[in-house]
Amino acid sequence: MAFTYDLTTDRGAVRLRLSDTDASAYVFEDTEIDYFLTAGGSVKAAVIEGIKVLMADRARRVKRATVMGLTIDDTAQMAGLRDLLKALGGDLPQVFVTMPALLPMDVGYDENSP
Repeated sequence: MAFTYDLTTDRGAVRLRLSDTDASAYVFEDTEIDYFLTAGGSVKAAVIEGIKVLMADRARRVKRATVMGLTIDDTAQMAGLRDLLKALGGDLPQVFVTMPALLPMDVGYDENSP
């Protein structure tokens, strides 16, 4: 496990923009930052890749919980990450869900369809 923070490198620039600069409590390994740089092709695109990973991490956890007086609220963090992603020109994937027209009154109903 490696952590380096040097602002003269692209890796350091990505860490700065992701606020991942504390060697005692960092989020991403050097190899992960390097992957973001390779996948994105630029520092800005690497930051966007990192934000998407942070969002995926928060999306898989409980949104809000209080345990022994400590409150964890991922909804506020998600909103901040979404705003940052938008400010950088990144976009979120879009999903469109459609249901087949099962009843005669549904638009697109086809009585010949099984």
